[in-house]
Parts: sequence; structure tokens; C-alpha cells
Amino acid sequence: GSDASRSAAGPGDLRDEELALVRSEAGDRVADAAITAGVNAELAKDDDLSALRIDVDTTHGHVLLKGSAPTPASRDRAGRIAAQVRGVTSVDNQLEVEP
Repeated sequence: GSDASRSAAGPGDLRDEELALVRSEAGDRVADAAITAGVNAELAKDDDLSALRIDVDTTHGHVLLKGSAPTPASRDRAGRIAAQVRGVTSVDNQLEVEP
């Protein structure tokens, strides 16, 4: 058997890195979808927030909340709830208070 196919460095290395990047990006999309689902599930558990229409969008762990909240306290609580979901790296709370 020849060890030529297992050279320490070669043109295959770049392709391997590119493949890892593609896999990572696909993994990010799956992770982001799971984070969005988790945030939505946690918001639904809150009596004041569950009836509200809050749009949750996640990109690379960064969560964006859009929509309306009845009070400043409920707006802030939605942001805190989102921040506690596993995988969330930051929350951009753009909820508007509309009584």
C-alpha cells in the first residue's frame, strides 16, 4: 500500500477547509432554527407574552425580536426570556410598546 493519498499537506487541504465551512454554515442554519423555536416556545409559556405576535429571527445566534408588547415591562421581559435560551449570543429587542 502507498501512503501518497495521506500526504501531510496538499491541494486537498483547501477543499477540506471549504467543506468544513459549508458544513459549519449549514449547522448554523440548523442551530438558528432551533434557537428561534426555543425562543418562541419560551415566550409562549409567559401569560402576558404568549398572546402577542412577536416575530423572532435568529442569525448566527443573534436574536431579533420585532412586533409589539403591551407594556415596557413585558417588552423587557421578552428580551430577558430570549437571552436565556441556549445558543443565544445577543438579543436585539425591537419590540414596540403598544397598549
